[in-house]
Amino acid sequence: MPKNIIIFIIIVAIIILGGILVFSTTQNNSGLQPRILVSEEWDFGKVTQGEKPTHIFIVKNGGEGDLIIDSLKESCACIEASISTTLIQPGESAELKVSYDTTDYVGKDEKHIHIYSNDPQVQDKRINLYVETEKPKGPYLEE
Repeated sequence: MPKNIIIFIIIVAIIILGGILVFSTTQNNSGLQPRILVSEEWDFGKVTQGEKPTHIFIVKNGGEGDLIIDSLKESCACIEASISTTLIQPGESAELKVSYDTTDYVGKDEKHIHIYSNDPQVQDKRINLYVETEKPKGPYLEE
């Protein structure tokens, strides 16, 4: 019987060690996580065709771990985006500058920008962009 007891003790030890390993991994994943905070939309309003309105979003890290911006992806070549830093420490923020080139658009339009980060809850943060483009008013010749 001592052989069975030794095997039982080894199995229990393996189960306990596995449980400790799983628990510590879970604790590490739940602590010190970043959290991306940014407005989810912006309306540039009415602009004249050919204008390139710009808006600066504030991207804040509301978590406890470093927020790393992996990339920005625009839904159209008409959108240009850049961020002041790709590493945002807890409680800090960065400026996300977004420009909308209305050269090829008339009327109401909607585009998007995606911010990809290491935020475990929101790895793809989408921002909706709206604009209403009007044709330029110019001088008309009378006949």
